[in-house]
Formats: sequence, C-alpha cells, structure tokens
Amino acid sequence: MSAWNDFEPEHQQMRNERQQEEPRWRDLARFLRPDNQSFNATEKRDRDNGDDPFDSTPLYASDDFAGGMFVKAINPAERWCWIGIEDDDLAKFKPVKSWLWNYSSAILTSLNPAYDNFYLSAPAWFGDMSAFGNGHLWQEEMVGQRKIMSNARPIGEIYKLVDANGDTFALNREFRLTARQAHFEFNGNGPRMRDGEEAVFIHVIARNEHYVPGALGPRGKIWRSCVVSPDKRDFYQERAGYNELPCHELTWNMRSGRSWATGPGDNALSDMRGLDEAARSTIIGLQFEAEPMMWAADEDIMSVADMIPGNTIYGAALQGGRPPVAPIKRGENPVLALQYIQDLRMQVKKAFRFGLTDVLQARPQMTAAEVDSYKVDELKMLAPNLTRVYRGVGGFIARRANILARMGMIAPPPPELEGQQLSPKFISPFTKAQQAERAQGVMSWVNVKVGIAERTQDPSWLDDIDSDGVSDVLHEAMTGEPNVKLDPRVVAQKRQQRAAAQQQQIELANQAQSSEIAATNAHAAQAQTLARGRKAS
Repeated sequence: MSAWNDFEPEHQQMRNERQQEEPRWRDLARFLRPDNQSFNATEKRDRDNGDDPFDSTPLYASDDFAGGMFVKAINPAERWCWIGIEDDDLAKFKPVKSWLWNYSSAILTSLNPAYDNFYLSAPAWFGDMSAFGNGHLWQEEMVGQRKIMSNARPIGEIYKLVDANGDTFALNREFRLTARQAHFEFNGNGPRMRDGEEAVFIHVIARNEHYVPGALGPRGKIWRSCVVSPDKRDFYQERAGYNELPCHELTWNMRSGRSWATGPGDNALSDMRGLDEAARSTIIGLQFEAEPMMWAADEDIMSVADMIPGNTIYGAALQGGRPPVAPIKRGENPVLALQYIQDLRMQVKKAFRFGLTDVLQARPQMTAAEVDSYKVDELKMLAPNLTRVYRGVGGFIARRANILARMGMIAPPPPELEGQQLSPKFISPFTKAQQAERAQGVMSWVNVKVGIAERTQDPSWLDDIDSDGVSDVLHEAMTGEPNVKLDPRVVAQKRQQRAAAQQQQIELANQAQSSEIAATNAHAAQAQTLARGRKAS
C-alpha cells in the first residue's frame, strides 16, 4: 500500500467540499483577483486569457477595501498590537507593564520589512479576504536559522476541514514542484524525478492524536505534519510538527455548516456581472457611434478602403433625394447607459464599504467636527468586521510571540506574572476612537465640576474627583507608554515625602508663631514692670 492511500480519503473530502465554492471563486477572481484564477495545483491560467472585464471599478474597490483594512488593522506606522493579560490592575504595575511593553516591541520589531515579509504579504492576505472571504498567511519558524518566514498563500493551494465551532482542525496545502525544486525542498531526500518533471505534493497538517505535553520530537507538538504526493504515491516525509497552526486565516462572513466564508465580493457579484455587461454594450455602442456602418448603393460608389476622414464620395443622388452613402444609425442613447453604469459602480463601491474619501469628495464643505464624527461612526460600523480580522491576526501575533520566546529573544518575565495567561491585544482605530471619546468625556465631566465649584464657591463639588483615575484614563488614551508614568509605589512615596515636608513646614510655622507670641508677651510683661517701677518712684 502506498503512503498516499492513507491520506487520500480525507483530502478527497476536502476537495469535494471546496469544489462547491470554486465556480463562484472563478467569477470573483475574474473581476477582483485576475492574477489568482487558478484553484488547483494541476491548473495553470494566465491573466491574459482574453476574458478581462470591461470595467475596473471592482478591482479598484477591492484594492481600496484591502488597503483600508490594512491601515485600520495593522498599520506599520502605528503601534497596533501588544501582549497583555486579563488582570487590568496587575497590568498597570510598572514592572509588569514595562515587560509587556518590551515584549510587544520585540514582536513589532520582528515584523520589520528588513527581517520579515509580513507587511509585504499582508495586502495579498487582505485582498483574498475581500474577494473570496478567506485569506491565508503562512508563518514558518526556520528552526536552527533564527529566522521566521511569512508568506501569503493563494486560496487555490488551501484545503481544510472545520469542527462544529468553525475552527480548522485539518489543513492541507497542495502545491507543485519541479525536480530541482523538490531536491532543495526535501534536502535531497525527495522522490526520484526526471529533469524537467513536475509533481504535485501535499503538506498535511492535522491535530496530533498522540500529543504528549513536554515530549521530544513530533509527539510533543500539538499539530502533526508530513508531506505526501498523489503523483509519487510512495513518497512520505515526516516533519517535526507545530506548536501552533502555522496557517493564519482571515474570514469575513462565516456560514453555518460550511468551511468557507463569503466576502464583500460575494455581495457585489451580481452588480459586477451587470456592470461588466453594461460596460461591454456601451463600449460597443460608442464604437458604432464613432465608426458607424455605412450604407451605399453599390460597391462602385464606396468600399471599406474609401472610409477615410476627409474623403469625398461622388455619385448621383438616389431616388427620393437620399445621398449615395449614409451611415446606419442604431438609435442608441448612450446617456442612459452611462447613468446605469454609474449606478452600478456606486453599488459595487458600497459593497466594499467605501469610506471617508468618497464622502469628502461628495461634500468638500464638511467641517472638521463633522469629519471626526463621521470617522467615529464609520469605525463603529466596522467594529464587527474588525473583530473577524483580529481573530486571524491574533493567531499570527500569538504564534509570533511564542516563536520569539522559543528563540530566547524575550527577557524572563517578572515573578508577578507567574500563572498569568498572555494574550494578544489590539489598538485598532475603533479602540483608539473609543479611548479618545472616553478621555474627552472624562475631561468634560471634570471641567464642568470645576466650573460649578468656582461659580458657587463650594469646593465640595471637587471632593469625588479621583485625580489618579483621571490621569490613568488620559495616559491610556494618549500614549500608553509606560516610561512616562511613574509606578504607583513611587507616586505614593513622593506623596508621603511631600506630606512630611508640608507637615514640617507647618510645624516650623507654628513654632515661629509660638516664639513670636512668647516674645510679644515677654515684651509686654517687661513694659508693664517698668511702668510699675516708675509709678512707685
């Protein structure tokens, strides 16, 4: 029995389920991902196949959507994620906060394009999600090389099965290799192949049923891994396995009982089809307007060679006073077609959630306050979708954090974190908008209280204001940088020293006042004694 026979039934199950999605994916790829129209390893399709769409609006809308989600979710110009814990009070403890901040900094540094292709691959990751509803990014730890590889994988390579919760429990990656590529991929231990021969290989990843925590080798990994080939059926290569699933999925709209999600492209598919047909017909109509068919009495009057701008046609007038040559009009009204196309373009843009840029172009007179208000509202509407995105990005960050820890690139945690579960957190634009709104509300409340106290001359209005609480809210909303905020213990110590100094000043003032009173009394007594002496004399 060949090695492939053991894996063929499950792979066929994955293939059968995915084949239900592929016809729709092909339509979507034509409009949205023209360079990604191949959906199995045995198929080769080039972009220039004579079937390009007649309108680029869907392609622009998809690129704008992917770019917008990229900026909103993982903007490399911002500190968009960090490692946190569930205990908020402990997280504010400065040694803990500084360690978490440094851990997060190490993760963000490892994503630098000088070291990793994450930011270069992420647009394709988001682009596949916008078009097909599913995007896949592979993160491979190069054991022994102290390197990490991040590459977006085309949806055509991925096959998977999900459990009742919608989580992937088995994933196969199908790909093609030439003989030379296979030699390097398998370190010279690949199957025997002729020069120029190509073969299909399948990287199988599934939950390890024989997982033993702490064991060495593949048994100590949660995910088992191997490579087989339907073309080289006896080939089998066992791999070390993974502590975390190396393929990180972005999903848009999950469907009950289905392994594959849908995306914004699915909502716009009918409009994209209509737009493409309308654009095709309009282009043909405009071409007929510019270059109409000609009607002539006979070939002697005019031929195709005579259809030259500025040419003169000679011939007698036909019966009824008609000219010897006349264009054949189709009676079209291109204005109506262009209006219909414009409406379809707007529907496609709406499906991809076009945002602030289009609104500003439509209403350039918007004030700054209106723009800020719109941005907050737009981010609130995107919050559920950003949650889906962060589910996939969160898995990537969690695995990156574990990889860096295994590489020894993270300092030991403070003892206070013993037993605490670390988890990735995200500083999305929606979260920032919420924090800014919260800080603005806090300051408005404080300012109103201060104003009332000043007007009424009643300081009791300020008694319930917690200055430390206000400072915490403002710090988290504005920066979160732990180095600019002192540890609460240092703050308490400074307050104790200030209170002691103030008490000392009060005591010194009291002593000076007591001395002054005593001196005054002594002078008064002395004056009284002198006065009595003068009277006696």
